[in-house]
Amino acid sequence: MSRCREAELQSIGQQTYYYNQNQDQNQNQGHTYPHAHTASRFMGLELLYRALCWAAFYTQLALFLQCILLASAVGMLASPLLRMVRRTASTNWVGARVMRVLTEHVLGITVDVDGAENLLRASETPCIIVANHQSLLDTVWLAWVFPRSAVIVANMFVRRLPMLGWFMRLGGNLFVRQGDKQSVRALFETSLRYLEHERTSIVMFPEGRRNPSEAGALLDFKKGAFYLAYCTHAPIIPVAVQCTHALYS
Repeated sequence: MSRCREAELQSIGQQTYYYNQNQDQNQNQGHTYPHAHTASRFMGLELLYRALCWAAFYTQLALFLQCILLASAVGMLASPLLRMVRRTASTNWVGARVMRVLTEHVLGITVDVDGAENLLRASETPCIIVANHQSLLDTVWLAWVFPRSAVIVANMFVRRLPMLGWFMRLGGNLFVRQGDKQSVRALFETSLRYLEHERTSIVMFPEGRRNPSEAGALLDFKKGAFYLAYCTHAPIIPVAVQCTHALYS
């Protein structure tokens, strides 16, 4: 190797050493480089995005609760008039109808119904309507799809909720405490009276609880709806609820 080439390599090595030494000194003195500023900017944008998402979610949730309160209030106001004409169960339809209008215009949520003609039978003869349960919306929103003379079976804790619980009680809906044999027996006796004497359809969620499964997998069904159908010979109408698992679940 020539002397000129050796001198050139020594010069490059000295420059690299001085550069690395200066970089270490700058880092020790607290100097930052452009890539550090870029990373901090991205982190700040990510935190801002998350904060906006949470703010949007809680705003939407607050509007949803206000819609429930307003729909429940309208149903409660309509209840005395409907009781006078012996249409107590229609209270649920009125409240659900208001809820549908509010969610469509306030929350921007719409519902597409396929096969609604299959529910016409429940308007002519009392039926047991069984549906899966994906969202909080199911019990207060979908009643407008069902016959006007229909009641819903809900968990006992809903009965104690202000406004919504009052509205559902005025609508003649049924409540059950899971695991309580006395509560289940009372539910069965009241259901028999609705189906056989008051010609009122019953809406039940045989999964027993909310199941917001994205894959659409169902929980094991409880036997109550099917045993009730066996005892009363009432027809069963299955209803599939889709794409509501992400809504207030």
